[in-house]
Amino acid sequence: MNRKQSAIKKEKEDLSLTREESDELQMILDRLCVQDPEGESFKGYLQSLHDSLTARPLLAAAIIDQLSRNPSETGFRTFKNLEKIIEVSRYRRSLKQAAYRFLQKGFTPSEQTAAPEKVILIKDEQRKAISHMFIVPGTIWIVSALVPEASAGGYSLVSAFLEDDFGSFNVRIGERNTQKVYREYLQVLSTHAIEHRGLEIPLWHAARLFHDMLGFWTGSGSYDQLERGRNLFARYLDPNRKPYVYELMPEIETPEKHFQELKIEVLFKDMDLSWLKFGKDELSPYHEKLKQLDSPLLVVPRVVQEERSVQLIRDAAANLCVGARRYLFTRFFEEQAMALKLFGAEERSRWAWIVAGNLAGQASVEKNPVVLQLVKDSIEFHWPGDLRDKREAEEAPRERRTESGIILP
Repeated sequence: MNRKQSAIKKEKEDLSLTREESDELQMILDRLCVQDPEGESFKGYLQSLHDSLTARPLLAAAIIDQLSRNPSETGFRTFKNLEKIIEVSRYRRSLKQAAYRFLQKGFTPSEQTAAPEKVILIKDEQRKAISHMFIVPGTIWIVSALVPEASAGGYSLVSAFLEDDFGSFNVRIGERNTQKVYREYLQVLSTHAIEHRGLEIPLWHAARLFHDMLGFWTGSGSYDQLERGRNLFARYLDPNRKPYVYELMPEIETPEKHFQELKIEVLFKDMDLSWLKFGKDELSPYHEKLKQLDSPLLVVPRVVQEERSVQLIRDAAANLCVGARRYLFTRFFEEQAMALKLFGAEERSRWAWIVAGNLAGQASVEKNPVVLQLVKDSIEFHWPGDLRDKREAEEAPRERRTESGIILP
């Protein structure tokens, strides 16, 4: 009896989740509850779910374990979609148990697609659209896609990225390409990308990224390749759908409460933050006020000077990170959270998600440590040494003089 209880305990431990994973599990189960198993959107969601769980067999096993306890057509199709992830992991026992529960309710592989339909699915698979995102220094991100052409045979290969501080929007479309050509293209891009690989994303999200880049672009006019890219992605764009990261991670309630978790230097590793730099003209009034605080004519306690300096940085963040700028910051950190999640960097992904959560909400950004740091970094960029000199002056011991000029410690 003890041995049996021990085995049961071990199985439960194998499927135990962290609090965040449990929240994510519930979010996925809630999403599945409202899916139409025959709907076109359900197929897309299953593909997205499979991609996000490829390296997370524990969460995949927990999902099919829950679904198998109340079997349904939606749950069974999800089970079939995730089983290959689980069968090569150490959670094979839970996979077998789930299969048995589905079998008891009459769900068997034979009830799925018949052989002739499978042939059609394979054909569709060969002709399906596919898209990727790359994070490459020098660009905010690169989007690539392979989209079947309307005529039989061949694909359109699309790539798009911003350069020159939003001044150049490069869109290139090649026709009559093949999957082999696309794979070779991905390999070339991967050599320049962070983590040396791209991230497969749903085509609707690639369309969202293209649409965002078009909005960030500061150039004018148009050209043939851009218009063709716009028209191609417009077929897949759903402006009311949240970015892909919202399907990968549960939203954090009141992200401001978690600011103390952030380790800015670690979070910023490998990020090209030049896209988030504040301009010299807009920072100039705040820089002048910071310089005035150092004036020898201003006789105030050091603590008061420090408090005023901090408040000036906060005021700059609150007044400058608004509107389109705030949206840019939001999208930047949403995509960083998604990329870090898919790269397996869970802690950094959570930090980026906390930052994005604050930016995407209605709360002020004046205490967002990332925005404050970017204000400081921008001041340092435009006026090198000013903030460093100020810190050194604040840290140095101050001398006092009597009316007769005697220096006191």
